[in-house]
Amino acid sequence: MSKFLFVVPPFFGHVSPTLSVGASLLKRGHEVRWVSLVNIKAEQVPEGGVFTVPAIYWDKHGEEIERILIMQDQGPLLSGVETWKLALEDTYIPFCKIMYQGLNDVISTFKPDVVVSDCITFAGGICAYQHGIPYVTTTPVPPDLGANAMNSPKIWEWQQNLMFSLQRELGVERNELIFHSRKLNLVFTSQYFASITKPEPHMRFVGPVAGRPNKVAFDWDRLEKSRGPKVFVSLGTLLEDIRKEFFLKVIEAFRDEPLTIVAATKPEIIEDWPENFIVQGFVPQSEVMKKMDLVICHGGFNTVNDAILNELPLLITPIAYDHFHTADLVEKAGCGKKIRYKRMRIADLRNAVWELIEQPDYKKQAGHVKQTFLAAGSNDSAVILLEQTAQAEDLIYS
Repeated sequence: MSKFLFVVPPFFGHVSPTLSVGASLLKRGHEVRWVSLVNIKAEQVPEGGVFTVPAIYWDKHGEEIERILIMQDQGPLLSGVETWKLALEDTYIPFCKIMYQGLNDVISTFKPDVVVSDCITFAGGICAYQHGIPYVTTTPVPPDLGANAMNSPKIWEWQQNLMFSLQRELGVERNELIFHSRKLNLVFTSQYFASITKPEPHMRFVGPVAGRPNKVAFDWDRLEKSRGPKVFVSLGTLLEDIRKEFFLKVIEAFRDEPLTIVAATKPEIIEDWPENFIVQGFVPQSEVMKKMDLVICHGGFNTVNDAILNELPLLITPIAYDHFHTADLVEKAGCGKKIRYKRMRIADLRNAVWELIEQPDYKKQAGHVKQTFLAAGSNDSAVILLEQTAQAEDLIYS
């Protein structure tokens, strides 16, 4: 049996698929740990796994971590270039520097056979490289290949300069960036949905993974007694600053409509919720989806995956970051529509929902994408590839 160390950022959308894969590895007898900057709930950690937040992170950098996390709500207010800066220069690179020392200590103590590092958690790749340990990158959202040397040369040059500077600062002098594995990148979607015709050999599309722990209670009896089509609405775990404004628009659009809204948000953000709204801060999303007819979300990919796996049409209201890329993929696949949040009018929101519910082609196309997800292999494919990595002898950078 092997030891696997998942290195993840403090964003649950990136952590969630690793919990699923980790649970599958644990069931096969492997030893699995996670390391991050922020803890998660104990019930979210798969049985037998260990989720670690080294004290050094909070002892020395607690205030900085909190400040960076709060900054993420600025995303909706920024231009595209400004969003790139917030993500790379103000978030991912500082997180890497904060994690570096503590992660090295964890690796030295745990001695993993493989480090599995999220695509925005650069410390995982560089620490594994420096320890001579094979490492794998996980990519929870379809890669956006738009910012490259050919069509965005200035952005590309800026990115490359930042990354090489970080690499040199951490003691690696190479003409190749080593933060991301060039041996294996697990992408949690299908190649079809990602719309990448010629992926690089190390990119392996395993589809969405399943089985993450979720023991949250829910009022199933009220849902069963509710009337009309059922619509799930989520903004994920970030974007706190616009949450109230967003759900007020949802209320105005649907309070008098013959349908039921399941709103995944803290009830206290709005004093008076309509009778046809079921509101809960955290929901057992994968199970709730089985009862829904439609999903409205900002483009968070775990929610998109759950919707498609249940053959549900999607209305994406992209707000920032990778939301716009995901919304484009949903429309291209024919399984939903997008309305940019900043331009979202109440009538457009209402009309789009009824179109998606009443026109069967959207659900049909969601079913087609689902089949490409299932064909990718899910947890089984991910686990086999990780086990092969642990057993191989040629997966370390030379």
